[in-house]
Amino acid sequence: MNRLLLIGNGFDIAHGLKTSYADFINWYWEQRVTGFSGNLTNVSEDPLCKFELYDNDIRCWNVFAFYLPRFINKPLGKDVIQSIMEDTSRFKVTRSPFFERIIKSIETKGWVDIENEYYSTLVREKDYGDRIKTLNNHLDFLREKLIEYLNIEKVKGCILHDEIKDKIYRPIESCELSVKGKQMPENYYALSKIMMLNFNYTSTPEMYLYDKATVNYIHGKLEDPQSVIFGYGDELDENYKKLKEQNDFECMRQVKSIRYLEHDNYRRMLDFIESVPFQVVIMGHSCGNSDRTLLNTIFEHRNCVSIKPYYYQKDDKTDNYSELTININRNFNNPKLMRDRVVCKDYCEPLTGDKGLAEMK
Repeated sequence: MNRLLLIGNGFDIAHGLKTSYADFINWYWEQRVTGFSGNLTNVSEDPLCKFELYDNDIRCWNVFAFYLPRFINKPLGKDVIQSIMEDTSRFKVTRSPFFERIIKSIETKGWVDIENEYYSTLVREKDYGDRIKTLNNHLDFLREKLIEYLNIEKVKGCILHDEIKDKIYRPIESCELSVKGKQMPENYYALSKIMMLNFNYTSTPEMYLYDKATVNYIHGKLEDPQSVIFGYGDELDENYKKLKEQNDFECMRQVKSIRYLEHDNYRRMLDFIESVPFQVVIMGHSCGNSDRTLLNTIFEHRNCVSIKPYYYQKDDKTDNYSELTININRNFNNPKLMRDRVVCKDYCEPLTGDKGLAEMK
C-alpha cells in the first residue's frame, strides 16, 4: 500500500519557519515603512495600498521616516501603519477591496487565507472586465511579494524532527483503514511507496526523503518562480459555474486546475493514486476550500482507503481535530465515504508536541 502525504503550511511552521499569511502581511508592512525613506513626495503607493500625507510640518514621507524615533516603543511595521491609519487628520489611507478583506480577516480572526479571500472577492464582483483584471493584478503582486518573503524566511533553515520522521514512515495499522475486519491479502498493510504532496513552495519535506519517498511540488517551488501556483481551486462551488460561463479570460486566469496543466506534477500525482490502494496522511494542511477540487479527487478516489489527519493541540489541551474533519468533509460529495475513510480521533494525534500547527494553510 502507498501513502500520500498532504504537506501544508503547518508543516513549515512546525519546523520554525514563519510562513503563515499573517506573518507575511506583517513583513509587507515592514517593507512599506522601510520604503518611506527616500520618498520625497507625500504619496506612498503600490497596487494594494496608498498612503497620503497632509502635514505642513512633515511634508514628505522621507521626513516622516526621519522622525520615526517617536515610535521607538513600537515595532516599525504594523504598529506604525496602525498609527498612521488612526491619525486621519494628517494621513489618508486607501486600500483595495481585496486587501481590505485580507486585513479585516487578520484583525478579527488573527489569521487569513489569501486565496479564499481572493475567490470571495472575485465571486462578489458584479462588473467584469477591467475590475477583474485589476483584482488579478493585485493577486499577482501578492504572489511576487510572497515569493520574496519566503526566500528570505527559508534562509533561516530548519532541523529534522524525529517524531515527524517516525509519523511519515511508520507502518500502516489495520485500525486506520476502512477495510478493518475484512479478510485482506497478506502484506496488504505493508507500506510501499510514499509521495509527499507539497502544497508549500519551500523544500522542507526534502529533509525526510529516503528510498521509498518522493516529493511532488504540486504548487511549484521557490527556485522556479514561474511555477508557483497561487489562486483558487474550488470547482465544486456553485459560483464557479457562473465564472466559467463568462466570456472573460480574467475570470479563469487564476484557476489552479488550469495552471496544473503547465507541468506534470498533477499527472504524477494521478499516476500515484491510480497505481495501488493508498492512505492519505495530512500534515499541516487545513484542507480548506482553496484546494477543494484537488482534494476531492484524492479523497473520493476508489483507491483511497484511509484519511488520517494529524491535528494541532493547544496549551489548554483543546485541539482542532473537529475543525479539520469539518474541512475534510467539505471536500466530499459522498458523506458515507467520508465517514468510512477518515480515521477517528482515537487513532490520531498531534503532528508535534509544540505549537507548530497553530496556523495552517
